[in-house]
Amino acid sequence: MSDNPQQPYGSQQQPYGGYGHPGAASAHSPAAGVPIGAALPDAAYGPHSVGFWNADQTERSTAMWSHLAHAATYVVGLGWIVTLILFIINKDRSPFLRHHTAQSLNLLIIGVIAGFAIGLVGGILTIVGIGFLILLLLPVLSIYMIVIEVIACMAANRGEGYRIPLTPNWIR
Repeated sequence: MSDNPQQPYGSQQQPYGGYGHPGAASAHSPAAGVPIGAALPDAAYGPHSVGFWNADQTERSTAMWSHLAHAATYVVGLGWIVTLILFIINKDRSPFLRHHTAQSLNLLIIGVIAGFAIGLVGGILTIVGIGFLILLLLPVLSIYMIVIEVIACMAANRGEGYRIPLTPNWIR
């Protein structure tokens, strides 16, 4: 007798693309049929995307904390580590969690690049005297990032997909 009994035909024990550990509601959503890294359809975003994701409350809360941790980075400094850990732990758990944590990490990467560029250009132009004006963009960038993460957090809490504007999808 085998230690690994066969599953009946058509059982949901073999999730698509690594998603859908037992109990993950979104494993049975249309999002589970989209290969990892593939472009998501327009139905994955906005107020009518709840049915596309079919995320349970645990997934919504985890996605929400990913966005809040990133927003906290601009206040306490190390929230990005929580976002990275949540991505690594949950990327294969559900498409909803992968999407939201990846969106947050993509915004984080763009924020670091933009902050470095603003600091570098502003620092160099300080010699001329106008660099201080450019350095004033750093707090504006931080406020923008916090506001975007709060908006994404609210979308995650509602179970909706959210595409962060002006952010490439480097991490999918």
